[in-house]
Amino acid sequence: MLTAGLGLKVGLIQWCIVSTPEQRLADLQRTAVRELMRVAPVIDEVGRRFAKAGHSIALVGGSVRDALLGRLSDSFDLDFATSARPDEIERCLTGWVDATWDIGREFGTIGARIGVKQLEITTYRADSYQATSRKPAVAFGDSLLGDLARRDFTVNAMALELGNPASGSREFVDPFGGQHDLAAGVLRTPATPEE
Repeated sequence: MLTAGLGLKVGLIQWCIVSTPEQRLADLQRTAVRELMRVAPVIDEVGRRFAKAGHSIALVGGSVRDALLGRLSDSFDLDFATSARPDEIERCLTGWVDATWDIGREFGTIGARIGVKQLEITTYRADSYQATSRKPAVAFGDSLLGDLARRDFTVNAMALELGNPASGSREFVDPFGGQHDLAAGVLRTPATPEE
């Protein structure tokens, strides 16, 4: 008799239903996004405000990595990267947050507090190097990809792009394979030293 099912024998061949690595990564991403939204629903409002003003914005850094690892605490950092310049960041937050402050305007970073959550929102940045120096010249950039490329490790170069949260458009961005490196326990830089 031939039967089929999880872990059952079909003839002499035992089989089981498995998911592909890509499916497992997508499932992990969905779980991470749900957990981020549960712990910090303020993320969606940030996305709405910046989208309404015509700016792109993404949650970046440690909170994205920690959500994938299942290690979010209630006090995790909320760091965002955006196409908005510092004055535009402040305009998007005015009347909504409890306070804003200048963390480093020349570097594009504005801090804000809403309730107990602190936010750091930074304009996209890009590095350029002189042939004779190892010290980069940091300037405002024009893309999330360029901003992520300048991060220290691939596991910190992942983002949750917040399109229009009302339509549910959140996109996990991992251009340098950070999620694979996280699973493998590998630290790599997003770019080669020459780049």
